[in-house]
Amino acid sequence: MNRADNYSLLLLAGGKSSRMGMDKAELLYEGQTFVENIINKVQSLGIKNIFLSGYKGAKDDAQVVVDIYPEVGPLGGLHAGFHVVTTPYCLVLPIDIPQIPSEFLESLLEEHFQQCENPEEKDLPLLLEREGFLEPLIGIYPVNMVAFIEERIKAQRLSVFRMLKEWGSKSFATDVPKWQLANINTQEDYEALLNRIEI
Repeated sequence: MNRADNYSLLLLAGGKSSRMGMDKAELLYEGQTFVENIINKVQSLGIKNIFLSGYKGAKDDAQVVVDIYPEVGPLGGLHAGFHVVTTPYCLVLPIDIPQIPSEFLESLLEEHFQQCENPEEKDLPLLLEREGFLEPLIGIYPVNMVAFIEERIKAQRLSVFRMLKEWGSKSFATDVPKWQLANINTQEDYEALLNRIEI
């Protein structure tokens, strides 16, 4: 399966960053902004189509996507992204995990490739499972979910977990250290991340 033809990246950057007190997308990590960090890692794995949901800036190598249904949470970002993506699958990641290892993303893509060999599973999202819980915004989604997501938005059924329960999903467990997949939500989280790298 050719990655460039089959996978896009949807980077969710539309949060208010209220706990951080500033736009998380523009924070620096290892000499690059959060958004640059994630895009560069994903592009190195062969994914070329990059979409930024809710991003407030502009990127030459990415298309900024505005929610069609604003103020409906993550479902709005997923819906708007899947509405414009032209590949059958989309790697979905939040903006606030710049430390996510390329090796984890490679393993996730490989697992999804194997899943697609089974016709009964090829249209199921493959989501990170961490400590027994699904992480619905770290995974690979089939773009053909867009109409189903829109129906739920129109019905004001906005829970991502309930949507996944109805559609179905598969989980991807990993032994990657917890800190490498932790969301950086606060100044304390950010300082801890920087101090870990500096040690």
